[in-house]
Order: sequence, then structure tokens, then C-alpha cells
Amino acid sequence: MKKIAVIIFSLLLMQGVSAQKFVVPEIPGDIEKSEYANYTQDAMNCIDWLKTHSPSDPQREEVSTYALWWLTGTPDVHMVLTSDVLKFENGHLLMLLLGGWGQYAIQNKDDNQLKGCLAGINTALDYYVKYRKELPKDKGAETFLKLRDKGKLKAYLAKSMPE
Repeated sequence: MKKIAVIIFSLLLMQGVSAQKFVVPEIPGDIEKSEYANYTQDAMNCIDWLKTHSPSDPQREEVSTYALWWLTGTPDVHMVLTSDVLKFENGHLLMLLLGGWGQYAIQNKDDNQLKGCLAGINTALDYYVKYRKELPKDKGAETFLKLRDKGKLKAYLAKSMPE
């Protein structure tokens, strides 16, 4: 009986933990480029959160703001954004493109533009597919999905992306 009570109590505690609100890190004041490394894990956590939460989640704007602050300031992520890449019409998808690209660069210690871009677009497309009912139709996402389904997305991007 004690074992069952302990298991039930543990499950209730775990449920409470998972329902807690995500704590968005505070954006520091002016910092040196070298100090952005201190905030990398926070940014990765924010990007992970963005990938797994509904477009209607009330925290989304605050989490996106932190991730974008880090992505645009860190010297550890370099992105070449071309018109062939910036096809998304929805801001959530564009943010996930940038976030997925940034995560690829950090997690793989790789500055390859094509691989980073492909990772970012796939992150955005996976989110679009998952939350399609909550998002408006996006012509850019639809185009990229068709290319991905045909196995031609990488070749399409390679035409305009430096490696």
C-alpha cells in the first residue's frame, strides 16, 4: 500500500512540474559580444520551447523576443538570408527557421550555411505540419513542403546558399 501511495504522490508531483509556466530569461542590458556565450543555453531552451508550444500560447512573444535577441547578437551563429530562403509568410515559421538554424550551428559547431538553413527550414516545416490547424495557410511553407517531399529541398537551397 505504501508503494502505491508513493507512486501516486510522485505522479502528482510530476504533473505539477510539467504544468508550470516556462520562465523566460531576462534580457541583460548592453553586453559584449563575448558575453553572449553565457546565455547560449537559455537561448537553446527558448528555441526548444518555441518548437513544442502552440502558436496561440500567451508566452510565445516573450520567448521569441529572447531567442531573437540572442540570435541577432551572438557571434557564434552566422546566417546568410536570401530571398529563396525567406519564403515564409508567418512570423512563427520565420522565427523557427532562425531558431532551428541557430540550434544547428551551436549543437554541431558548424557554420555551414546550407546545412544550417536546411535545419532551420525543416524545423519550421515540422512545426507547420504539427500546428497546421492553428496556423494560416503559408505559401512559402507549402512550397518548401512540396520540395522536401520530393527530396529536392536541399538542391533548391544550394542554388542560392554558400556552403
